[in-house]
Amino acid sequence: MHRVLQHLTAGVALASSLAVFGGTSLAASPGTVWLKAHHPAMRQILRFGSRGHWVMTLQDDLRLLGYTQVGPIDGVFGPKTQRALEAFQRRHHFRPTGVTSPVVWQDILAGFGLVPAVAHHLVSRAVGTAARPSGAILPARFPRGVKPVVEPSLPSPAAGIEGQFRSTRKTIDGRPVLRAYHMVSTSYGPSLADNYPYGPVDALGQPLQDGMVAVDPRVIPLGSVVYVSGYHDNLLPPSGFLGKATDTGGAIKGDRVDIFINAAPVGISDFGVQNVTVYVLGQ
Repeated sequence: MHRVLQHLTAGVALASSLAVFGGTSLAASPGTVWLKAHHPAMRQILRFGSRGHWVMTLQDDLRLLGYTQVGPIDGVFGPKTQRALEAFQRRHHFRPTGVTSPVVWQDILAGFGLVPAVAHHLVSRAVGTAARPSGAILPARFPRGVKPVVEPSLPSPAAGIEGQFRSTRKTIDGRPVLRAYHMVSTSYGPSLADNYPYGPVDALGQPLQDGMVAVDPRVIPLGSVVYVSGYHDNLLPPSGFLGKATDTGGAIKGDRVDIFINAAPVGISDFGVQNVTVYVLGQ
């Protein structure tokens, strides 16, 4: 219910065996056919003069990846957006056409650690300290072979105690705990009211599914694997769940998260506002 102002990020698509874009031929990487079928953003071809929320997607992605010359996130593909895209293309060994293509989107998404980079080069970049997943995380699941994490709890949002703290757990699900936070949490669902005007996709252009969490990227980088616990809700995995920080929201600022729950609005509203513990995990 707090995602109305969010920007979408893009997706990926390659032909099943060989893709030719802007005069450059690239072998398709594994899984791209599936990705193309599931990510509507991957089919967006943007150029100078394009307008709309997919342009905002591109602008926000480039800004998060460090291309600050992109200018304002205004949904208008102008000269600043073109220069930023061309800079991205040059850095990643594409011809600087200033036009998006599925393989360009793939490297954009790879910059957040969510998909493999295009096969013709290796990607070592990341956003902040975003974790690159070592295995399937989504949909949400409880960590293998561990008991619920016990940390100091917060009785209610009125307690007013939020922020980073030193975790008593060093690993969860075999992944190192990088940081731990007490945060205020709300929830949102797949309804139009929760996702207007972009529809039920996250900030990376992926269809919403259990385990996705909206965060402030200045606190938890997009693409991070997270473990969320401390809530009370019968629609979520008991005791906690492994998920990914793949979404943003206009009201999700600072020590605050929004948990996606694939349920009807009446079930979403039952969650209310709660205090939770959020762990950012590494490999």
